[in-house]
Parts: sequence; structure tokens; C-alpha cells
Amino acid sequence: MSRPKTLLLFIILFTAMFLFGFIENIKAVSYPLIKTEFNISYESQGVMVSVMSISYVIFCLLGGILIGRLGVKKPFILGIFLMLAGLAGVFILPRFILVAMALFFVSAAFGLFEVSVNALGTQVFTTKTALFFNLMHFFYGAGSALSPLAAGRIATVLDWRYVYLFSLPLVLIFFVPSIVTRFPQAEETGTGKSTTKRTSFFVALKTPMVWVFSLTLGIMIAVELCSGNWAGLYFQDVYQLDPKTSGASFVSNFYILFTLSRLLGGFAIEKIGYMRSLFIATLASIATLCLGFIFGARGIYILPALGLFTAMFWPTLLATAAGYFRSDAPVMTSAIIVIAGAINSGIQFIMGLTNRVVGPAWGYRSALLYAVLIAISLIVLARCQRRPYSAGENSE
Repeated sequence: MSRPKTLLLFIILFTAMFLFGFIENIKAVSYPLIKTEFNISYESQGVMVSVMSISYVIFCLLGGILIGRLGVKKPFILGIFLMLAGLAGVFILPRFILVAMALFFVSAAFGLFEVSVNALGTQVFTTKTALFFNLMHFFYGAGSALSPLAAGRIATVLDWRYVYLFSLPLVLIFFVPSIVTRFPQAEETGTGKSTTKRTSFFVALKTPMVWVFSLTLGIMIAVELCSGNWAGLYFQDVYQLDPKTSGASFVSNFYILFTLSRLLGGFAIEKIGYMRSLFIATLASIATLCLGFIFGARGIYILPALGLFTAMFWPTLLATAAGYFRSDAPVMTSAIIVIAGAINSGIQFIMGLTNRVVGPAWGYRSALLYAVLIAISLIVLARCQRRPYSAGENSE
């Protein structure tokens, strides 16, 4: 593929992640305002949020299947169409149930983007894979950081619906180069025909190494998300710190360090090596969690450092999977993302159950146990990788 086309694909990937982060995190401002405008109950709000999560998971799964059958571009473009339809629907539709349906399409687009963008990354980032995956996910963090600020200002001057309306031109501008650019295919000959049989999503599900990668990534995601999901409750319920001040500052500091790590960490990972970097990040996470919990309430100043290390997990493990599965990486990583998401959901539920059964201190503290499990799973993964993957060996 020519250099200009490769550069355009880089721009498409980075822009997609920025838009993904920007539009997804409008909800920090819009969800409370939706509840106020339509005067809905907390139960109705909870159902809406749950349906959004279900939509995301279903379309991650569907995206993985479509990538196996059609390649990366068609699911990617379908995601853009769903995003445009959802954003327009949120602005136009008058009733809560209709707005929720429109948000369902937005969440579905996120599911398709999640698997197709990461699959495309495995095809485009053929060298310095971890560096570019980290940079790609940095743009997600940048969009996520900018989104609540922009949404808050627009909603103050106009109305919360206009935040979604003003996002439409961004997606439309992004749509044009995406639809005209040729995406890379599986290994091709000079005639443009694939020399290997495309692996299907269902074959990926029967590949043992997919499950080894999935288990490792699922636990990694759980440890990465535990600070945002449980730290605020931990410091409020155990140490009576105000979530609006101390808790908000904690989460903000965590994501600042997290985003900086995504921006700069890839350079170090390329020098140190992918698996070695994952082991170092895991051991550093274990040490940070230990220190943070030992120091009690003062751990609020230590635990944000976890963001420096957990930021490396997702992009570096996907880069490792891309190198292992090679030409089958787009489909294999799609399956890994879907399975890992399900594993993370289960762990988050267990963390909540731990809070209820054992006590409010132990849901967040259980992250230490899961960090240890990451180290064990990495040892298993490193041993399993000694057997090279043969492209097409699992073909139907």
C-alpha cells in the first residue's frame, strides 16, 4: 500500500478514536439532563443505561462476525451510518423512549467501532505496533477529556440536544475519507486476490490462544476500570471523603496520568519489549495497589499512579496478539475484545457483590487480587506463545 494511503489510514484511525471518546462521553452531561427534561425515574434511567451496554456488546459481537466474513471496512462504515442516524435521532425525536432508541444506535456504532478500529490497527500498524496502538488510544483519552467540557458549555448556552447536533458535522467530515479510502485486506497477490482463506469469527472462538489472550485482557480491563468504577465509593464509604471534591480529584488525576502514559509510554514499550513491558506494568500496579491500601485514606494520593501502568495493558496486549496471529489478527482480536468485555463485566459484578457481602472496603481492594491474576495469566500466555501460530491452521 502506498505511503499516502497508509498515512490516510493512520489519520482515519486516530480521528475515529478521538470521535469515539468525544461522543461517548457526552453522556456525562446529557444523561442527567435527559432525566430532568423527561422527568424519568432512576429505574428508567438505569434501564436506559443497561440497554446501551447491551447494544454495545451485541454489536461488538456482530462486528466481529462481519469482519470475519466481509473484512474491516464494511462494519466500520456501517458504524458511521448508525452513528449519524443516532445523533440525528437524539436531536429530532421528542419523547424519552424515542431518544433512548436513538442512543441505542449510537451505542451500537460504538460496538462496531470498537472491534473494527482495533482490527484495522492490526493491519495498519505493521511496525512499532505497541507505540501506535498506545498513540491511537491516547486520542480516545483526549476526546474523552474534551467532551464533558464542550458539552457543558454548549448545554449551558443552548440545549443538551445541540451537543449531539454539533457532533454530526464532525462525523460527516470523517465519513468522506473513510468511504473513499481502500482498507487493507488479508495477504494479497499482485492481482488483489487473497492468498489465504479468511478465518471466521466462529473459528476464532475455537482457537485456544484466543481464550488465553481474552482471559488476560478481561482481567486487565477490570483492573483498569476499577478506579473509575469503585474508588469514589471506597473513599466515601470507608474514609468519608467527599466524592464531589476528593473523589472527583482522584478520578481526574488518574485519567491525566492514564492519558499521558498512552501518549508517551509506547516509545518505552518498543524499546523494552511487549511482554516484558506488560510484566513490568503489572508488577508496578500490584506495588501501587499495595501501597495505596496500606496508607488508608492517604492512599488517595498514591492510587492515581495506577493510571500510568494500567494504560499500557489494552494497547500492548493487542499489539502482542497482532504479532502472534499475523494475517488472522483482525478476526482474532475482534473475538478477544468481545470475550474480554464479557469477562470484565463478570468481574465488575463480582466486585460489587464483594462490597455487599464482605464490606465496602473490599470491592476496590479486590483489584489487588485481580492484578496478581494478571501476572499469572501473563506467565501462562508467555509459555503458550512458544508454540508459533500457523495462519489458517484453524480454518473451517
